[in-house]
Amino acid sequence: MFAAENGLRGDPRLQAISEAIRVVPHFPKPGIMFQDITTLLLDHKAFKHTVDIFVDRYRNMDISVVAGVEARGFMFGPSIALAIGAKFVPLRKPRKLPGEVISEAYELEYGTDCLEMHVGAVQPGERALVIDDLIATGGTLSAAITLLERVGAEVVECGCVVGLPEVKCYAVELLLMIVTFQGQCRLNGKPLYILVEPREINNCC
Repeated sequence: MFAAENGLRGDPRLQAISEAIRVVPHFPKPGIMFQDITTLLLDHKAFKHTVDIFVDRYRNMDISVVAGVEARGFMFGPSIALAIGAKFVPLRKPRKLPGEVISEAYELEYGTDCLEMHVGAVQPGERALVIDDLIATGGTLSAAITLLERVGAEVVECGCVVGLPEVKCYAVELLLMIVTFQGQCRLNGKPLYILVEPREINNCC
């Protein structure tokens, strides 16, 4: 669901967040309107709004793990984790973590990729939140959910700064199955919370 559909309709913070995101046309390839959140990080007020909205949503959900997806999930996850009293766990690309890892592969448009997490970083029964900057197909978030559930964690929700209005998600069991329910995309049965829709006009440069 979108934040505006969950009590924040008309909240000026959402507009400030959206306007702080730069759109870079045809990056990294023709036809892509890249949502560049680095300009959001340059605007300390918009950055704070982003973190505050997530914190307000999750502070009373008894979450003990905030898992950030490499790499832009690392930009928001630690601040959220500190504010709600949870630990931050990085989910990284292959061969980035020095210790023993557990891995989960996922499908890309052309090929596959993989997320890894340190063994022992998350304990069975812990309640986890997955954070990333943007969701498109949902393949990465599905892999993150599976990774956490394999070690016995309960994934409460996935949170993203930017997402499509009717985002199409890959289910874990059937990577080509599109799962939508009452306008809210669910990943392996997990709800998705999105702050803003992608911008199409670049007024930053």
